[in-house]
Amino acid sequence: MQLKLLWNLQELDLSIMELKKNIEEAPSLSGVNEARESIEALEKEHLAQNEQLNVDRKSLKQLEMREQKIVDERNELNESMYEGKIKNVKELTQMQRKMDLLAEEKKKLEEDILLLMESIERQEVEIQVTEEKLKKSKQELQEKENQLESDLDHLNQELAKLEAERGQLAEKIEKKYLDKYLILSQKNQGQGMARVDGDICGGCRVFISAAQRGHLYNPSAMVYCENCGRLLVNLDCQ
Repeated sequence: MQLKLLWNLQELDLSIMELKKNIEEAPSLSGVNEARESIEALEKEHLAQNEQLNVDRKSLKQLEMREQKIVDERNELNESMYEGKIKNVKELTQMQRKMDLLAEEKKKLEEDILLLMESIERQEVEIQVTEEKLKKSKQELQEKENQLESDLDHLNQELAKLEAERGQLAEKIEKKYLDKYLILSQKNQGQGMARVDGDICGGCRVFISAAQRGHLYNPSAMVYCENCGRLLVNLDCQ
């Protein structure tokens, strides 16, 4: 009778182990961890996009300021040249040359400004797309987390129920049997007992010797597999 109770205890312990494993792996299996990683990657991308946008906006402002400075400088030169303030031909020639160089620089600046403005517009669109992805991903994560919470609540309730059953069952088992079972379970990944099936150890699938088989009919005897060391139980004799 004690061996049958031990066998039932092992079945409960294995179920408890499986439940604990399911609880531990639930975030990964539910996709919550993957969703969180996806959001983290999108947030990093969003941050990098905004940083680059700020850099380009600052560069655009500097280019526009430089363009305005050129415009002001050309206006001053133009005023000096065409209002009769400068009469020296050589000086006028130099001023005209400077006007031409400023015009070339302004043209190049206008091209750079246009390219940068187009780039900024593209970046703003890309940021908006990333923000929409983030919003959708966070909504999906919330749904997954809600489902995970519900699943974990169910699993933990089942775990509490099994642990309560285990406690009640363990109280019915004599200490010497329980202590031996616990030692063997630790050595065999939770399966310290093996059921006899057709004179074969259910743990290692090795035939049980004739001498050992005779003791199996004694319901109070603790018989061990000579190969794997598990405690054998013949449920037909219990």
